[in-house]
Amino acid sequence: MRHRTKTAKGAKAKLRTKETPPEAAKKFRSPARRRALSVLMRMRNRGESLSKAARAAHTTPRTVQSLVGDQLRRSASGHYTATSSDRLKREINVFGADGYEPMTVGSSKQARLASEHLIAINRFLRTGDTKQLKRFRGKRIGGIGLLTDPKRIREFAEADLVKLDGLYRNQHGHGYRK
Repeated sequence: MRHRTKTAKGAKAKLRTKETPPEAAKKFRSPARRRALSVLMRMRNRGESLSKAARAAHTTPRTVQSLVGDQLRRSASGHYTATSSDRLKREINVFGADGYEPMTVGSSKQARLASEHLIAINRFLRTGDTKQLKRFRGKRIGGIGLLTDPKRIREFAEADLVKLDGLYRNQHGHGYRK
């Protein structure tokens, strides 16, 4: 799509191209980007090197650097480490009162909270211990309150609507897809 840009008075406007929303959405949802985010997560949580985490995520360090390079810091020795958090957008499913609700979150901290909530729900379903859920009472992600009611969680589980791998939207493989 072509748009005219604003210029100083009297000068001719230049034509420039802008990404159309579908093209931007393709980049946002690309499998390569999802793998790059997975590499960041492995580097943060497991302390793995960039090359080891990239190999485990079936991608290359070069691809990771091109997609999420701002979230990597290079030390004097040349080794890369991941920043403690980031402001990259992610499309995830938040488990609220009505089940999984699709949402775009703007930070790794919100995505981690949603992930830990799903892990706590699965631990509750395995053990019956509600202690794991107490931490999430009153917490919200993008206006959606996290479900902590044991009775309601069991209802979703009996309907087979609780999936541990249901965090990320539009993923290939197992789990919930919307």
